Amino acid sequence: MYHFFLYITFQVISTELCSYGLIEQHRICLHTKTVANIDFRPPMPAHRRFYQWFRWTLSVIAMDTAKDARVLILEDALRRLNEIVSNRKLKMHISYGKLGDLLAIAGGLLYEVKYSYQDSQILADFEATQKLVSAIAEFEDLYRAALSSGHKPSTVKEKMVLAEVEYSLRIVRGFPARLREFDDEPGLAVDILSVEISQISSVEGSDKLSECRCTDGTRIWNIITNLPDVKTGVKLACAVLPPVEMMNHVSEAMFLGSTPLPDDLPLGTLTNPPEISLAQARAQVLQITKRMA
Repeated sequence: MYHFFLYITFQVISTELCSYGLIEQHRICLHTKTVANIDFRPPMPAHRRFYQWFRWTLSVIAMDTAKDARVLILEDALRRLNEIVSNRKLKMHISYGKLGDLLAIAGGLLYEVKYSYQDSQILADFEATQKLVSAIAEFEDLYRAALSSGHKPSTVKEKMVLAEVEYSLRIVRGFPARLREFDDEPGLAVDILSVEISQISSVEGSDKLSECRCTDGTRIWNIITNLPDVKTGVKLACAVLPPVEMMNHVSEAMFLGSTPLPDDLPLGTLTNPPEISLAQARAQVLQITKRMA
């Protein structure tokens, strides 16, 4: 309620300040009520006190990192890693004690990040952010070393665990870049990719699901979908979301609709995805953050 009041206040007062020529432009994000693109002009003496109050109100609205979807998705990724490690779900020779220590460090740093109330550009280079990412990078080094010993998952359950680790590591690894390159649009709290379908097969036991083997130019993605009109050679947008098991198959991402992307669009990360794709990604992210409340 407090931030809703500030939000309404900002909308009304910023319009007035524009009319007085005190600010050039304003934009507020409807999802987390943060503010960007403010161009202030020096106030006239008669407006100074009101202007100072407005600047203070603006700073309060702009620093609510605890509700930023990028931070919440980061928190969810660390929770997933903790659950895997604490239950020793990795069926490989690895130091669980060391992994647990690194996750404990990252967990402590997470709260510094979450309640830092910093602008996202500053937060990207925030010391706690950098240390958190470094701790999980060390976690990833241990995990990759264990994988390189020749470990092969033998069950769908083991494949799900590995897919969940890969998803979580990707979220942490890309966290600073998401802070620097995007605003707090929830749909951009996860990676949205342009992928090309290279192979399609039916899912045994289902007349609606298909298993699609896709590439983003750097790796292969396995995506289970109920879209009826997918075709090989077509480029589609997908969101890298927590993996799910469907009919004994692991889906590592989700197609964001069946509308093909332009043929000349490069594979890989979509920095400016179509609005229809962004809306679907947003809905999925908000479901994740809602469950965390």
